[in-house]
Amino acid sequence: FPEFLSRLREAPGHRWDHWWIADIEIEGQWVPGGAVAAAAVAVGISGGVTAVAKADQQVGRFLVKGQIEVSYFATGGPATWGVPLIPETNAGRGGKFQTFKNQASFYWHPGADGGNAHQIGGAIRAKWGENRWENGPLGYPTTDELQSRGPFNAVTGAMNAFQGGVIYWSPASGAWPVWGEILVKWSADKRESGKYGYPTGPEIRTGSSFSQT
Repeated sequence: FPEFLSRLREAPGHRWDHWWIADIEIEGQWVPGGAVAAAAVAVGISGGVTAVAKADQQVGRFLVKGQIEVSYFATGGPATWGVPLIPETNAGRGGKFQTFKNQASFYWHPGADGGNAHQIGGAIRAKWGENRWENGPLGYPTTDELQSRGPFNAVTGAMNAFQGGVIYWSPASGAWPVWGEILVKWSADKRESGKYGYPTGPEIRTGSSFSQT
């Protein structure tokens, strides 16, 4: 799990020891499911365990919760994204994320796109990770991965929008972020379907000027 491992290195003080187990609600309190199982073996439990919230669904080994659950099922659920590989996990600045088998993650933050969760995957997710995920200049995703179109409206690549910019990908150019005044200028010329086409490299600073190919 490259994404999970990179986050473990970024936040070694976080309690990652229980990342692999789901939570169970007992008398109004959420406790690790492994602890409940251990207690059941040790002393026996009869009753007292209530159902999880209706919005939460068990998919494979883990729960899919809240807004991540809503977006996950609205965009195809297990048939499209596969089962979750980890439980819902804390992300930067009060957000949440969860990764899934088919090279995808869903990210949520209350201040991003009205509190909706969004999918990100593949080369776009990898490039976002190189830019420090949600803690970098791009922030959280504000769209799912969308098709991008070149001349004559032909599908030629993919993109995600973020709080602080966009990442565009095509087979020929790879995935690159665009933000700031360069994004404003590029957008004014129809982005990937205009005369500039897809970005082919990172933004470069020279003195007080910025450029991008």
